[in-house]
Amino acid sequence: MHSWQQKGCTACRRAWETGQPPPEIAIDVKGHTALHRCAECGSYWEQHERYADVITEEAARQRYPNAFEPG
Repeated sequence: MHSWQQKGCTACRRAWETGQPPPEIAIDVKGHTALHRCAECGSYWEQHERYADVITEEAARQRYPNAFEPG
């Protein structure tokens, strides 16, 4: 597990800290989660009900396939 300082970049960590997360690109209503992607570093973040954490692109593609469909 990575420390907070090792997740994403300064810009996206600051966005979460100030309540203005990176842009939301998909949601999972059943799982009560949302996928966000940092415009600065490209990190994928999964927002849960009480916290957010970085996830790999592979995990993002598996959990939110609609976010990666063209168009």
